[in-house]
Amino acid sequence: MKGKLTKRDVLFFLIGIITFFLIDFVRNWEGHKKAFKEGYNQGYKSYSKAEKQE
Repeated sequence: MKGKLTKRDVLFFLIGIITFFLIDFVRNWEGHKKAFKEGYNQGYKSYSKAEKQE
């Protein structure tokens, strides 16, 4: 199978990938929000602990 990849093919591929990630993000909003808060709090605690040691 011989073919050319055109700009249009690459553009639609990228649009598809972005759409997939957006749909996943919207469908799993609560999970993403919870993970963000946990990561933020863990980083804040780690930073505070490092500041106290100095």
